[in-house]
Amino acid sequence: MSDDDLLDLLLRERPFDVDDVAARTGLASEAVREALQRLARAGDLSLQGDVVLLNPPTHAAAIAIERLLQAERAQAQDRSERLAAIMRGVARRTSSWNFGESVAQNRLALQSAQGPHAAEDLWFAVQASRVGSGGRVRAVLTDLDRYRGSSPERTRAFATVMSGYASVQAIIPAGTLDERLSEMVRTFRDSAVEFRMLPDPPSWFWVDDADITGLPLSWPDAAPQSVVAVSSPVIAGLAKEYFAQLWRQARPVEEDPGGYGLLLHRMRRGMTLDAASRSLGITPRTGRRRVAAAMERYGVETLFALGAAWAQDGGAAAD
Repeated sequence: MSDDDLLDLLLRERPFDVDDVAARTGLASEAVREALQRLARAGDLSLQGDVVLLNPPTHAAAIAIERLLQAERAQAQDRSERLAAIMRGVARRTSSWNFGESVAQNRLALQSAQGPHAAEDLWFAVQASRVGSGGRVRAVLTDLDRYRGSSPERTRAFATVMSGYASVQAIIPAGTLDERLSEMVRTFRDSAVEFRMLPDPPSWFWVDDADITGLPLSWPDAAPQSVVAVSSPVIAGLAKEYFAQLWRQARPVEEDPGGYGLLLHRMRRGMTLDAASRSLGITPRTGRRRVAAAMERYGVETLFALGAAWAQDGGAAAD
């Protein structure tokens, strides 16, 4: 049993001491004690003799963040990777802790949602429970295909909610936008949402100035169908710091009025023109027409030459 799996068991079942843990896991007492000591050094629990005292995920995250902030000469990339690791642990541990904390005091305030529209449903549920909006929201939106399939009415409703905030920053996957996504971006921009693009964002999440953080139950997850909103200053502080690092790495949004950018991105990754067209919900004939228009724009006659010209123009920067 890994230390991660053991910690999940501890958070869910709350064994009292070393012998109790050994009985539940089938591990030898010495192996259990060594694993518990490793978890104690990580800040996930403390041992008083044989008694196991668990730390809530927020407490453990606070310890990890404090150690990270105090680390001298930490490189920016290393810091970003370590923040991502803490986020991953918080997302996983919160679910286990909540399961085992159903009757305890001072529990995390949680809301959850499941299903193909879980991310949006959670957002609307959180907003409905709040007295007022205002403030600032930071979000990483990783599943553009889902937003492409949203109805214009749903997009406008979401944008209306966004307009109640003083500032909204959103990171989306890098790439040029087709007509449907360009329309969505314009709708949100009218509600003062600022977009940037980042190649391969790590996971969907958001955080607001009320210290509420939306997380997937399994981190990382680009298209989560099980999500949770956690009210915790510690987790919110971590999410804000992580988002700030991602925002600095991101770049302005590129729109794709010709509709060929996403086709070329997919073809560059090995898809045929017909397959790339179908993945975008257009016919192969439409896809061929858009590629032909791109060839005319760049003054080339082959797909290879088009790919080279497009890359030189910066279109392949997201790859």
